[in-house]
Amino acid sequence: MLDTKLKSSKSKYIINIIILLVLLASSVGMYSTYPIIKEGSKKYKENVFERGGFFSSYIANSNYCIYVDILNRKENKNIEPSNILLNLDKKYDNYTQENVEVYKDTFNKEISEYKRNLDEGLKNLEYYAIEKDSKLVAERRQGGINSLIEDNAVINPIEQSLNKKYSFYIVIDYDNQGNRTIKKLYGADMLSLSNQFKNDEANSRSALEIKPIKNMTYVYAIPKELKYKDLIFSHIENSERNSYQNKLTFCTIIAFFICIAIVALITPYKISKELIGFKKIAKLPIEIIGFVIFMIYLLIYLLICAAPKLITISIINKELPKLLPIDVSQELVYRSVNILYWFICFWAVFVLIIILKHIFKTGIREYTKGNSLIYKILRSIWRASGRVNKKFCGYLRNIDLKEKNTKKLAILLGINLIIVSIISCFWFLGIIAAIIYTGVLFVIIRKHYNNISNKYNKLFEAANKIAEGNLDITIEDDLGVFNAFKKEIESIQKGFKKAVNEEVKSQRMKTELITNVSHDLKTPLTSIITYVDLLKDENLSVEKRKDYLNTLDRKSQRLQELIEDLFEVSKATSGNIHLNIVDVDVVDLMKQTILELDDKILKASLIIKTNFPKSKVILPLDSQRIFRVFENLIINITKYAMKGSRVYIDITSIEDKVEITLKNIAANEIDFNVDEIAERFVRGDKARNAEGSGLGLAIAKSFVELQGGELNISVDGDLFKVIITFPKINI
Repeated sequence: MLDTKLKSSKSKYIINIIILLVLLASSVGMYSTYPIIKEGSKKYKENVFERGGFFSSYIANSNYCIYVDILNRKENKNIEPSNILLNLDKKYDNYTQENVEVYKDTFNKEISEYKRNLDEGLKNLEYYAIEKDSKLVAERRQGGINSLIEDNAVINPIEQSLNKKYSFYIVIDYDNQGNRTIKKLYGADMLSLSNQFKNDEANSRSALEIKPIKNMTYVYAIPKELKYKDLIFSHIENSERNSYQNKLTFCTIIAFFICIAIVALITPYKISKELIGFKKIAKLPIEIIGFVIFMIYLLIYLLICAAPKLITISIINKELPKLLPIDVSQELVYRSVNILYWFICFWAVFVLIIILKHIFKTGIREYTKGNSLIYKILRSIWRASGRVNKKFCGYLRNIDLKEKNTKKLAILLGINLIIVSIISCFWFLGIIAAIIYTGVLFVIIRKHYNNISNKYNKLFEAANKIAEGNLDITIEDDLGVFNAFKKEIESIQKGFKKAVNEEVKSQRMKTELITNVSHDLKTPLTSIITYVDLLKDENLSVEKRKDYLNTLDRKSQRLQELIEDLFEVSKATSGNIHLNIVDVDVVDLMKQTILELDDKILKASLIIKTNFPKSKVILPLDSQRIFRVFENLIINITKYAMKGSRVYIDITSIEDKVEITLKNIAANEIDFNVDEIAERFVRGDKARNAEGSGLGLAIAKSFVELQGGELNISVDGDLFKVIITFPKINI
């Protein structure tokens, strides 16, 4: 029996060795096809110096910047490229002088960019340029490319030597008329490159005419051995790489993969079972098997896509051996890397086929039941905790994935699940990966926490400053989840600011009110006391006594009116007033008011212009109070309107409201605050020389508002306008 086990073990190792040898032989075979692929790819290869016109544009741009440099050296000046190359003497009908200046500036920047590109982006480009008159030279060369300027009918030994050193060179000559001639060209087709130069000139991006280059000869060359990884290096490498991405390359790769797949398929299942590690693979859960199959498939796909690049590197690149710490031959390095690469590819295909064969042999359904972790876990959960399942399902149904934060959380948890699932597939290495993942997760969460904490601190600091009385603080930063609180804080801040301003205004108004009341009460009272003292004089004549008594009576009435007005406005402001609402024709009432105040209007030399509706305008108002409103407003006009000016009184009946407008030109400059003129004891006459209590507008405004209307005051220069609005809905 022991002998049988030894034979079985021996045969098992033999089978594994045979399969490894088959895979290794296939890898070597694939590498051996590289010369065939290289030869077959030549027909797909394009001349990089002719492709796309990029190289001709580099040369054309370099011609301009070198030409500008040589002419500046010749003149010993620093002339802008636009003044050298652009035809600024020509008249451009479609452009203003400002447009021309803009185009000049743009052109100068382009030439500067060409110069920077020549110095930094085209380091592999050697050049030699000479100005024929001054013999001034601009050059950057390693070899004797200047000898190409000599006009030889046949190729001389120097040119033969340059042909070995350079993959491309060109000699371009410009005569004194600016005609361009390609004298010599190596490495590209003369006709193709000439056409590209013509296209570059025809498609010039400058809106202004460019002068031709004159009396210049240029030599450009590109060595076969490129020293710098510049634009030229990139174009040449891309051209080489693209030549290997063809049908021949992919067909060869696919053919080898098919051969490996066939070998795996024809290998008997019994022999497949003897592969090292097969029994462990067969016991793996289907989820892990599925993931492995997916990863193998992805690996194969990536390897196939990367294969042409590897072949390209093997054939045209020589950098890899330089990266190794030991001195190894280039051929050995490339051979080892490529064989290992293809061995991994073919092994992946072989393992994929073997796994699929095992699953189909066992049966997908049976294999799922016996090897599915999800199936086993769900079945156990379902049997053991039906109630929990119901609650959990109910909770899931109540989750609103349309809600922004819930959606973000679900996405993050999904990503976390995928990462944890991947980590769990790596067994012991998964523990290391889990530790690393936990550290990364800690850093991310900590960063997010600090971000939230900083935003909260900014919000908290702003709230503290507002609490300390700084109401001008602004929160300009984006506070993320606290943006809603930020808006609320800003609303509170505006509310506080408004309340403070209102309180300041209220305190100021109170102070002014006390001052104005004291002044307006003291003035007539002082007069009364004075005239009473005068009347005590026994030697006073009868006429003087009578005159003093009249003055005393007038001042007493003035004091009585002032006290009554103060009492009236106090009741109106507090709302402690009884209104006798009746249907009032405001047109008729306004006419009556004007008539009763006719003497004051005549005394003020005012001309009243009315614009009233022909029909009656009936409103439910207190006739006595509304008469007082009209009276106060017209008396106010007689006091402060310009003598001899016109006063306009309009009554307009609109669909849902009635507007009563009074307009007059002020006698003095209007320098008061319109918003405060209707306050108690506030007068347009700051010197308080004219008679008045400063309560007229305040009483009018209060009476109008008590009856459901609005009284608004506006000023336009010296035009003072009062607009009273009553809604019709109350009729």
